[in-house]
Amino acid sequence: MAKTQINIRLDGDIAEMARQAAETRRIPVNEYVEQLIRNDNEHLRALFMATAQQTLDEFADLFDEIEATWRD
Repeated sequence: MAKTQINIRLDGDIAEMARQAAETRRIPVNEYVEQLIRNDNEHLRALFMATAQQTLDEFADLFDEIEATWRD
């Protein structure tokens, strides 16, 4: 996949924390940031899917009733 460059501004302390975290993992800072963003998005997607499934399970009977009225 093609890479796109973006610039971000961080407080000095945060930038140093990012550098240290990346160094600990032996990866470049940009890869570390990519991983953070990817993990955050995967977490949000999983949370959304779980909540959607819970809603479907909770209201399954109501959804079935509504669907039945559409078929009539």
